[in-house]
Amino acid sequence: MTIPRMAASCPYLLDSIHAFSALHLAAVETDNRASWLDHAARYQSQACAGLSRVLPEMSPQDYEPAFVSSIIIMLFAIGSRVLSLENQPLDPLLVVLEARTLISGPAMLFSRINEGGVDAQLDGWLCAPDTQESLESGKHDDGGWMITRNRGRNPVENTRVLFNLHKDIMTSLARLHLIIDTRKGSDQPIYSDTWQQLQQAIEPWPKIGPHGGPLAWPLFLSDKFSSLLQHGDWVARVLFLHYGIAMRLLCHRWYVRDWGRRLVSATLEQLDEIPPEWEETISWIRRAVARED
Repeated sequence: MTIPRMAASCPYLLDSIHAFSALHLAAVETDNRASWLDHAARYQSQACAGLSRVLPEMSPQDYEPAFVSSIIIMLFAIGSRVLSLENQPLDPLLVVLEARTLISGPAMLFSRINEGGVDAQLDGWLCAPDTQESLESGKHDDGGWMITRNRGRNPVENTRVLFNLHKDIMTSLARLHLIIDTRKGSDQPIYSDTWQQLQQAIEPWPKIGPHGGPLAWPLFLSDKFSSLLQHGDWVARVLFLHYGIAMRLLCHRWYVRDWGRRLVSATLEQLDEIPPEWEETISWIRRAVARED
């Protein structure tokens, strides 16, 4: 009840809720998807404009509604790509840089809330690393996508598949860590730091964890890592591909769905000749992205 009460006196937060709600309806009512997407885009535009007017001169009382609105705006950006009627090819690097930019807003506001001594209405809700993902999406109105993709598979089996995928990701990350440890040169610390951040994001699943889970991982990427990825560095590529596979752990969320699969597939399409040391890893990644959720 806290966020709706907050939104009643904060138009940009109410607009962001309306935008995300309309986007959800676009996911559920596929026959009316185009109409709901139009409504969602209009409310999203109003929410972004309203938030941008508040940000330059925020008072402590603005921190929480701005924080919640910025999170919803970020999730909208992810979901709108998933539900878009346009089937445009993905630019994986652009996607992760956009995600980092979008997540930086909520992260900045979260820091202000923690450091500013604000009488938080959301106290107790903001720090919940033990919160678990709801994996039984077949029981909800937005679970039809998974039921369609996995006809005949029950929610228990869906959950087992995701737990097996998580185990496989952690095993592959452990192998990748051994390879990174043998690397020499100035980029080795970048590899190690990025691997650690990725491991910390994925390992707690199905709990969210203290670092926000796979969804928040782009926030921690350095400019140096982004540059390595842009220039086709193989360690950076493989780390990024593991992130894409990890996003498949969130496929039960209606605003994520097959986002991880699409991200990995788009990255694999851009790969040139695969060096022998990465053939086994890339082979596993291809199998992981091809398996049913």
